[in-house]
Amino acid sequence: MTDPGDYNNRVHVRKDKTNSRRLAYLIILLFASPPQWPWFAVGIVLVATGIALHGWAAGYLARAGYAEREKLLTVRGPYRHNRNPYYLAQMIMELGFFCLAGRPLFYLFYLPIIFYVYRRWVINEEIFLESEFGEPYRTLKRDVPRWRFRITPALARGSELSFQWTTFKINRELSRSLSHLSLLAGFVLVFFLGNPFNQMSALFRITLIAAIAVWLVLRDVYALDVSRKSVGWFIVAFCSVAMTTVVLISAPVWHPWLGTGAWISIAMGLCFGFLSCVAVLPGVGGIAAKRTGSFFARPICQWYVLTLGLGLLSCTLGGIWLGIMVPFTLWALHLAGAASIPIAPRRPSVSFALFALIACSGGLAIVRQLS
Repeated sequence: MTDPGDYNNRVHVRKDKTNSRRLAYLIILLFASPPQWPWFAVGIVLVATGIALHGWAAGYLARAGYAEREKLLTVRGPYRHNRNPYYLAQMIMELGFFCLAGRPLFYLFYLPIIFYVYRRWVINEEIFLESEFGEPYRTLKRDVPRWRFRITPALARGSELSFQWTTFKINRELSRSLSHLSLLAGFVLVFFLGNPFNQMSALFRITLIAAIAVWLVLRDVYALDVSRKSVGWFIVAFCSVAMTTVVLISAPVWHPWLGTGAWISIAMGLCFGFLSCVAVLPGVGGIAAKRTGSFFARPICQWYVLTLGLGLLSCTLGGIWLGIMVPFTLWALHLAGAASIPIAPRRPSVSFALFALIACSGGLAIVRQLS
């Protein structure tokens, strides 16, 4: 590869794509309702088609990833019909899952987002391939469509390749296919048995989606230039505050939980709070960051975990909503150039103060449940 920056950019796009798919799958799982038989049959066919096309492409893909690639332009198998069968297969598969969830219209909102991300990835890859192979790749671009599936295969080029199960496994397609089949099985169960998540409050399901969405956003925060003030991020922060205020005032979110739900919330809150305390311990924070990836290495993520833990200890939806939106608003102000999110000081006193705060809040929550 000639420019490592291009590869890093593709990695970032991959994270964007993964986050969009995770949120989409979470939404349709939480809000799925058994569809009519025609939609159910269409969904099965689309998912099966997507899995088959994805696996077919994986069996021909010589290298998994972009750091290493054979210096040989090979056009075999599904790549004679479409230049990007991976992404075409995923869009077909995702449409099938929306049909199985009984929410095909949701796909109209999801498709522009995921298509924009896929398109960014594809354009970066095409620039790289054209610089690598020159005129042969430009000829391929003229013969094989980028998104449309060509029924009559284009002329085969490159070395003699056939579908290889070894290549299929090297590209980790077996585990990917099994995960898609497991999700398919889940929707089949929903169709015959109903969706157990429908027994939960819709507001709770939306709050859960918001918590995971904010986590995905904050987890993938990159070094951004915040030296200039940004009106756009000011608007995002203002809208965040306004939405939070409206929800906390108008919605019934301050009724305390009791029973099993409350104890689960207390346990999760204590775990999140103690994780945040460990992240700022001198000498331990670096180890914790290595074990948990780059998530706890980011200060905004440490504060997010702490505030979400305190929100869970309140045993109310209002507390959880505050735990989600407060760090998100601070992050928006940081990007707007109006606030700075400092790294938590690596001092025992700070860690002890956080530990005491979590312990006292957890103790109060437990006492309230027992009284």
